[in-house]
Amino acid sequence: MDEALIRELSERIVKAGRELYAQGLVKGTSGNISARIPGADTFLIKPSGACMGRLEPKELVLVDLQGNKIRGELNVSMETPMHSAIYRAREDVQAIVHTHPPTATAFGIAQIEILPLQIELWTRLPKGVPIIPFKAPGSEALAEAVQKKIASYDAVILENHGIITVGTTVEAACDLNEMVEEAAKVQLSVMILTGGRACDLAELKKKFKT
Repeated sequence: MDEALIRELSERIVKAGRELYAQGLVKGTSGNISARIPGADTFLIKPSGACMGRLEPKELVLVDLQGNKIRGELNVSMETPMHSAIYRAREDVQAIVHTHPPTATAFGIAQIEILPLQIELWTRLPKGVPIIPFKAPGSEALAEAVQKKIASYDAVILENHGIITVGTTVEAACDLNEMVEEAAKVQLSVMILTGGRACDLAELKKKFKT
């Protein structure tokens, strides 16, 4: 096991977590973040009860792809089954970020999918951001539902429970997380300005192609 690589990856996870906290995408001990160890069937994940804004590299827990703890002084996150399910389903995914951003979370509660209204979101998430019906946090049912949906999407909304984004790096997963929340804010503004009129995705695609 490459300890230097693990230390470097741990520092990147911690830095990313603090940035997410500073932007208000997570509060208190909510949310979790993980990253796959390159070339190994293991990943590092934020422990249970830890605040991303005060996270330290030594607090991260090393876990295998079945969700078993390999090493670490603290308990694994209750959402470890969800993370391990995603890594098993997507070999290209190297990092996972789960946050509770206010606007995107509200869209999930209201059962309104986030659409790719902005060009930058259209190129990154052309199918939009779908909603996964509520499943108990930490449950196998949630892990299975996310695993199934994430096979076709890089970002999903969990009903009443925030969003998940994945990426080829920790930084990419975080950037996409920020983009989804920004897209939700823009869509909310459009809905307010148009009296709640739904955006036409088919028309949007036509405009983009021209």
